[in-house]
Amino acid sequence: MYTDVKGVAMPIVPIRIDVPPTGIEVTGDGTSPTDEEMAEEMAARQEFLDRVSPTLASLPSRPPRRAGNVSRVELLGTDVWSKMNHYLLLVSVDIGDPDIDLGSLLPSGSDFSVIGSYAPLESWPNDSADS
Repeated sequence: MYTDVKGVAMPIVPIRIDVPPTGIEVTGDGTSPTDEEMAEEMAARQEFLDRVSPTLASLPSRPPRRAGNVSRVELLGTDVWSKMNHYLLLVSVDIGDPDIDLGSLLPSGSDFSVIGSYAPLESWPNDSADS
């Protein structure tokens, strides 16, 4: 559970990102990829990371605003060879929309949707429990 400096739980805005498929993502046949196909998928993922990482990494250091102040950004990616073009971006904010211009950040033909804003309710194991 992510908290601010006062120990208050921060809402998380999950964003689904789908970039245009390449290689075996086009065919969907990722059950037994060749070394060349795996290398192609890893190169496509690295290209995506190189593209988005500088902007995403800079979000927590933006100057303070009335709302949408980002405290943490986490990018998750699938580990299925034929689905490596699907990502989940988790953005921890104080309140409101983190205001990220994904349309200009993502590769042409990408699709994304903000799933909502969720505040932590409980976690297991309970991080606040005394050890």
